[in-house]
Amino acid sequence: MGHEDDTLAQNLVAPEAVDNPDREWTKGEEQPRGCRDAWAAILFYAQFISIAVVAGWLGVPAVTKQLDDSDQQASSNGGYNADYSGIMYLVMASSACAFVVSGISLGIMSCCPKFLIQLSLLTSLAVALAVCVWSFIYGSIIGGVFGAIFFLLSLCYAWAVWRRIPFAAANLQTGLTAVKKNSFIFILAYMFVALTFGYSCLWMTALVGIFDRENVFDENGNVSTDEMEWLYFFLLLLALFWSEQVFQNTMHAIVAGVVSTWWFVPEEASCCCSKAILGSTIRATTTSFGSICFGSLLVAIIQTIRAMVEAARNDDDVEGCAAFLLCLVDCCLACLEGILEYFNKFAYIYVGMYGYSYLEAGKNVMTLFKQKGWTVIINDDLISNTLSLFNLVVGALVGAFGLAMFEANPEWLASIDDQTAAQGAAFGFPFLIGIVVSAVMFSVVDSSVNTVIVCFAEGPAEFEENHPELSSQMREAWRKVYPAECGF
Repeated sequence: MGHEDDTLAQNLVAPEAVDNPDREWTKGEEQPRGCRDAWAAILFYAQFISIAVVAGWLGVPAVTKQLDDSDQQASSNGGYNADYSGIMYLVMASSACAFVVSGISLGIMSCCPKFLIQLSLLTSLAVALAVCVWSFIYGSIIGGVFGAIFFLLSLCYAWAVWRRIPFAAANLQTGLTAVKKNSFIFILAYMFVALTFGYSCLWMTALVGIFDRENVFDENGNVSTDEMEWLYFFLLLLALFWSEQVFQNTMHAIVAGVVSTWWFVPEEASCCCSKAILGSTIRATTTSFGSICFGSLLVAIIQTIRAMVEAARNDDDVEGCAAFLLCLVDCCLACLEGILEYFNKFAYIYVGMYGYSYLEAGKNVMTLFKQKGWTVIINDDLISNTLSLFNLVVGALVGAFGLAMFEANPEWLASIDDQTAAQGAAFGFPFLIGIVVSAVMFSVVDSSVNTVIVCFAEGPAEFEENHPELSSQMREAWRKVYPAECGF
């Protein structure tokens, strides 16, 4: 068996040499216990405590005053007590529907991943063609030309990656199997969403407190930018973006740890509340938390600067050369943010798998992209497009459900006088709920699939030993991608 495993590992990795003939691969290693990048974790906790203190000290009194003023104004205008019970019924019913439809969609993905990836690719082509034709029909020549160029580029991309779809489908199938074996991870993801929502409320309270202290609100209750202290605004935005990045990336690292355990030690990751979930959660929130905070801080700084630049662009006094320069800076920052977020996506996989520090994980990512770059990028793009399409489909189905519930219970939105507006709300609110609920669930799948890509590069022999059926599908798909060079 040992000789067969060695041969298999060589054969599975060898086809990548078609893209990168001068490869040198170093497999990751489990890191000794110990806190990594502890300074970043300490700084994050400091900002979290600061926001909480400001929210309690300044924010709560300011919010209370604002609510009292609103009540007095409503009383002086005769008062009006709106009934929101119908909206709550619609939201609760739509949320339940969103969970059910999202769960069913995971089963559909498992049944026909290859077809769904092909469908998402063809759908993007159809949309590009429709935009092109629509632009020409309505006389927008420039829009039609750009639409035609985009359609041709999409067509070339589809032709180039079509033969890689079976391998992407095998990755999706494997990722779905891993997370469904450890299904509590979906509940954990929604817990992190609730944590993000709670922090956002805390942050908003702190924001109101600081604005009230600095007299940013005018007599009508609107924000006056002339009185705004931009340093406070910068620090507040940095805290918000950093926290959101940390919560998101912590969940990503947890999924990576669980999937890699399922890959290498399946007996520890083969039930709903497996040992791997607990272990990965503890590591991601303790010893590896500093590494997650470090990378998240870099992205948050760029996002904050971008927000400040966009605020400056919206200033009516900025025009001409200054406006052009700000637009250029905004574009450069957007590109830098996208690159860093994509880099972090794979860095946190190594953090979750092995417990590397952020910089050490970054070195492994550079090796991964140097040796297996196009395979990683194309697989990620194909699967991400499929998940995005499903996200929209789930949103549309939940929106249709909400519309049907409104037709059956029109009194739920009786407070909206206009029938068209009521129907729009009956579809719009459930649509957004479906998008959010399914996005959380699909983000877990996306993290799982990216971890599978890394694990396939790290340990193909262990995959064959622990999951022979899935390994067979992966090898068969690999054979279709590189039929001449595969060797098995």
